[in-house]
Amino acid sequence: MTVASGGAGASGNLAADSPVAPSPGAGLNSGEFDELTMIVPQRPGVDGRLGSDKPARADVPVQGATDGRSVVRPGRPNAINGIPRGVFPAYRRATANLAVVRPNCGLTWPLLAGIGKVESDHASGGRVDVAGTTRGKILGPVLNGRRGNGRITDSDKGKYDGDLTWDRAVGPMQIIPQVWDEFGADGNGDGYRNPNNVYDAVTTVAVVLCSEGDDLKQPRDLVASLLRYQHSKDFVATVLKWMRVYSKNAVLVPNEKGGLSMPKSTGNAERKVDPREVPDIPDETTPTTGATPTPTVQPSTPVGEVTQPDPIDTPTHKPTRPTQTPTKTPTKTPTKTPTPTPTPTPTPTPTDTPTGTPSNTPSGTPCAGGNDPTTPTCTPGGGSHG
Repeated sequence: MTVASGGAGASGNLAADSPVAPSPGAGLNSGEFDELTMIVPQRPGVDGRLGSDKPARADVPVQGATDGRSVVRPGRPNAINGIPRGVFPAYRRATANLAVVRPNCGLTWPLLAGIGKVESDHASGGRVDVAGTTRGKILGPVLNGRRGNGRITDSDKGKYDGDLTWDRAVGPMQIIPQVWDEFGADGNGDGYRNPNNVYDAVTTVAVVLCSEGDDLKQPRDLVASLLRYQHSKDFVATVLKWMRVYSKNAVLVPNEKGGLSMPKSTGNAERKVDPREVPDIPDETTPTTGATPTPTVQPSTPVGEVTQPDPIDTPTHKPTRPTQTPTKTPTKTPTKTPTPTPTPTPTPTPTDTPTGTPSNTPSGTPCAGGNDPTTPTCTPGGGSHG
């Protein structure tokens, strides 16, 4: 594994000139985070997966945990950026809970939603009851050391996962029994800690992410925290990409109906771990894949600039201008033309132009010469150009 420049010194510690923290927006595969990923822990992560030091299959800039919009509007079913109505409040409440007990953690709800998407597709599309408890159990694969999973013999006597031989990750956030026993939280204040309840499960994950005093607004701390959850750059990249989707433009979608399927040995959790499958959301842009309603992203700009106001305003103003032009022309022309023309013409030139001037002056001379005091007479004539 290649280590970032300024590698370890003789003592085994990083050299003094090594970067303390990556620059904002440094890519996950850029080498800035290699010192965090190169040492793979022996024990599985929170979800029972074994660690890896491989680069992510799709790089992603790391800018720290991002906030989401304060108002999340309804969207169409199956929207690519949708979060089920029965699950979304759990992300918000867990963030509020941690803001009280860990105010310096920098936790945001889009980050928690990114993990929920990766681990179970938001409880299999929101298959939860009104209290937020899944309709059936979501279980991960049997943790027997195969297919990239850890090898953990039964530690809960089947209390959470129903397996007396091996442990399994449990619930919408896929938490193994050992982690649940240590960090399990009551997220909805009902007096019970249930890994199958989205409020309890999401709050527990929030506690885990903030357990080491990290500030998740800082890129390095954010990566370190997610690696404790699952030591995999692919996992980190996928979560961060979904976090970006939700922070830019999350919408609420209806919960899926029906109960969960019965878990087999491979589990029934819908895990999304490939960052290449996550849509890229540019700044100020609506995702076009998956039936996203346009009013949720562009409620003000297109409505004011593109739709009805312009077509309505244009016909209203244009008819009034042509109407004013004919009324001004006849009013000024008869009033000014007869009055100034007869008075100045006979006075200065009584001898030279007795016959031709009175008849030619009103029609041609003022507009052609431009030096006659009868200039107002040209103004109505100029109106004939239009």
